[in-house]
Amino acid sequence: MTVFSAGFLTYLALIVAIGAQTLFLLRQVVRGDRAWTAIGVCFLSDIVLLLAGAAGVGAAAERAPWLVPALTVAGVAYLVWFGVSALRSARRGDRTLAGAAAEVEDDAWAPTAEEVAAMTGSLPVVAAGPDAGADAATAPAGTGGGVALRTRPVSTTAPASAAPRPALTPLPRLVLLCLSVSLLNPHAILDAVVMMGTFAQGYGADKWLYVAGAVASSALWFLVLGWGGAKLAPLMNTPRTWRIVDGAVGVVVLGIAGKVALTLF
Repeated sequence: MTVFSAGFLTYLALIVAIGAQTLFLLRQVVRGDRAWTAIGVCFLSDIVLLLAGAAGVGAAAERAPWLVPALTVAGVAYLVWFGVSALRSARRGDRTLAGAAAEVEDDAWAPTAEEVAAMTGSLPVVAAGPDAGADAATAPAGTGGGVALRTRPVSTTAPASAAPRPALTPLPRLVLLCLSVSLLNPHAILDAVVMMGTFAQGYGADKWLYVAGAVASSALWFLVLGWGGAKLAPLMNTPRTWRIVDGAVGVVVLGIAGKVALTLF
């Protein structure tokens, strides 16, 4: 495996998930709301985090030579946990886009139930509160729906596609939302700065080639979301898809963890 491909596969395995950034960008794509602007800001944020990780960890290691080995051990442990968790998720087969959206419904960037319906092509189950009763709509069978969404009350008397086109998000607010799911996202900081920055040090002078591979995987993922997000979202709402993705990610991540662990001995 080349240095570039190692960076590419490692970072791709970490970012291909239903996380805050993916949900936010899918929402922008489906809404037709400055999607490419949002993708551009998130991509630039990824580059900043990756460069900061490689440079920052390297500078810190010059003052504390023990830092990189210690972080590498922690990184291997994290990858093992990440890989095992992905394989367990694949075995359970319970991940869906609608379920992930329900878990973050209170965040400012999170899609509403109507937007999730537009993403997945089906009307989700809406639990508007204790008085919702029998008025909640259920998703048609076989569409990957059927996940209860603990959302703010919405009207389900008409398909989400019939709703008026939302106004564009003001550019300053859009940038802030992008930063909140990128530069200010603890999970993104852990993956891009700490993990990737630490592993890059193991390649010495070639660490920037490793970072270039990670940047390329980020670019690929964002292009997929931008050009195919509207068609990809319904597929991402099926447990079968995430069984395949989680299984592949788990195997790749555990393989990477084993390879990195060998460098410690």
